[in-house]
Amino acid sequence: MEAVVFFEFASEASGIRSGLLDRIGPIALSGDGRLNFVGTERDERGRPVSEVIALGFKSAETAQAVMLRWRGDPAFPAGVKTRLMRIEPIWSIEPLAMMFP
Repeated sequence: MEAVVFFEFASEASGIRSGLLDRIGPIALSGDGRLNFVGTERDERGRPVSEVIALGFKSAETAQAVMLRWRGDPAFPAGVKTRLMRIEPIWSIEPLAMMFP
């Protein structure tokens, strides 16, 4: 995975989650990307406040093209914030490697 697009919207916004998931389906079927997670932020009483959908892409160029296409679509929900994050490889020591050098 080379890039992740985050879609953030208010939980009370009707139909946005299902609409975005409907758009993600064809991308996943084509093999260009996949749904990474759906997260919900809750307030102190446990009520949903906002939601984030993360869509991972094999190519940052494909992610950029999808974002631009969706933003230009008049049917795309106005209340959705989008962010493109490029994945950077990092080096880390796994716990097993530290235990058995």
